Amino acid sequence: MTTSRIHRLLVLVTVALTSLAVLYMLWRRLTDLHMGFLYDEMYTLATANPENSLSFIWREILLKDINPPLYNLMLYAWNHLAQPSGWWMRVFSLLAGIATLLISCLGAPADWPRLKKMTLFALTATANALAISAFYIRSYAWAILTVYTFTLAALRIARHMAQRQFPSKKLWTAFFLAGLAGSYIHFFAAGLFFITALILFIYACCYKTARKTVFWGTAAAFALWTPWLAVTYHIMAAPTGMWWYVLPWAQASWEILQYLLGSPAVIAWILMLGILALVSMVHTYRGKLAAQIDFMLPLGQLLLLTGVVALISLKYNLWMDRYFSVALPCILLLLTELMYHLYQRHRLFVVLLAALPLAWAWQYIPQNFNYVREYEGLKNAFAFVINELKADTVVVDMDKTGYTEAAFNGMMSYYVPPGASLKILRLTPQTAARAAQEPKLPLLIPLCTQMHMLETTLAYRIEEDQPPFIFDNDICLITIHPVPEP
Repeated sequence: MTTSRIHRLLVLVTVALTSLAVLYMLWRRLTDLHMGFLYDEMYTLATANPENSLSFIWREILLKDINPPLYNLMLYAWNHLAQPSGWWMRVFSLLAGIATLLISCLGAPADWPRLKKMTLFALTATANALAISAFYIRSYAWAILTVYTFTLAALRIARHMAQRQFPSKKLWTAFFLAGLAGSYIHFFAAGLFFITALILFIYACCYKTARKTVFWGTAAAFALWTPWLAVTYHIMAAPTGMWWYVLPWAQASWEILQYLLGSPAVIAWILMLGILALVSMVHTYRGKLAAQIDFMLPLGQLLLLTGVVALISLKYNLWMDRYFSVALPCILLLLTELMYHLYQRHRLFVVLLAALPLAWAWQYIPQNFNYVREYEGLKNAFAFVINELKADTVVVDMDKTGYTEAAFNGMMSYYVPPGASLKILRLTPQTAARAAQEPKLPLLIPLCTQMHMLETTLAYRIEEDQPPFIFDNDICLITIHPVPEP
């Protein structure tokens, strides 16, 4: 059998196996919609509850939350089309996930070979973190869509620049509108957009093409984003409790890699593949690697984003796995370029194009999100307050949850047993004093860790009467007494 016939056979096998992995992951996107609200998703429901007026949500929740508001406003409009439910709100994320798949296929450069486009589409369809975001009721799916859109638009723009051609108005419009939308959906999308604009400006200066368009377009987008930046600065500058996310960097970094790339075996395989491809690219292009836009753009995005987040995390730890899911389009573009380069160097490497989609689809098989139960810790804690402690009022420590009071009250009310009446008070110096008096009010602490308990004790000068009741590992319920002044 000749080498060309072996190559054609391997291509057919690769396409067939990849197609099976893609079809399976598409099917899973449609089936993983029937589950109750997870804890974080309750906050999304509170910010997009059609029973509240838009002015109330804007004033009492969105303007007091550092997260950009566009996703919540879109979901608020979506929830007016039908009765809000877990399934209905997950469909909204699913629409963004489907659009992301279409963008990965239709938005790639027109001169890309069909096999390269298929590789990017297959990686997008089978990436576990993207499949999860496609039903998760948070802003990630829509943020990822905007990042994919402006990144692929930037890739096309940079390629036009390299040919000394002025990019079309359609491309510029897609880049700036998607970037501005992403900036109002998620801060990581905002960071990636302005990083991408900076890389485009560098290319524009190198090729002496469209410098004014990049500069003034980015300046206009930044000016339009500045109002929310001012809101964020005002919130972050205000006195607050301890930043809630305190996982050590080494452990958090490993969790980020596993969330984005998969099991340790898959991570090791991707690392070896990346080193092999990078060595090959350096040897192939011999000092002209910087001109390889398909490689340099996603690499620059990832390196600069990592550096910016690392600096910010010195004060506010943003080193969290799901935050980095917004950068997955850049990761998938980079992996596509690395794998396709190896295929170009040796045609028999075509089997590599199917290996990662198959590995990701295989890893996803044991995941059964339809049977993930709703968050039971708060339900059980409130039931205990009502049925065992016979209390009609509970004090809740909201300082470390990161949620606004209006949203938090809506979330807590959801977990109160049906038909029960329970008054929920925020922990303040006044309510702490009241809770310490007879008859004592129970104090509930979500996200209960030793560090949070210590911080609460020092901030309010209180001490628990006895070891806490613990529900689902991170919900503490205690009664308290005041600590005398020294």
